[in-house]
Amino acid sequence: MNVQDWYLKQFNITQYILRNPAVLKGEIATQIGNDIRLIVVTNQPPTQKIYFDILKAIQLNEDQVIVLTPSQLIMPTNEIQTVVWFIDVKPDDAWLNQLTIQTISLDLLASAPQQKRQLWQQLCQYENYFHPERT
Repeated sequence: MNVQDWYLKQFNITQYILRNPAVLKGEIATQIGNDIRLIVVTNQPPTQKIYFDILKAIQLNEDQVIVLTPSQLIMPTNEIQTVVWFIDVKPDDAWLNQLTIQTISLDLLASAPQQKRQLWQQLCQYENYFHPERT
């Protein structure tokens, strides 16, 4: 018992130990609501103009997109029925499926016409996932 523990005991203060500190960091139990149409996985929240231009082009607003860090993406792949866009993040092999988009960083993407063309082709393939009410 250290001095701090001894003082807490003297004042009858119950000391709690957090078993899973990742919960406070938002890394556990991320909920994907029914209104979410795109999951973006990146190390930093996107702030580049190209990101907002892409959302506008596919007619999604920010409320329909959830941005996660790689450590927050802990749900099983078979539970996800939403397009997942990995920006400058290499996904695990389990995430390489038909609903996955993988691109370089947005800064590099903005100046890479071939990469933008490829991204646009993938986005067009997933239009029914972005707007299921239109099908």
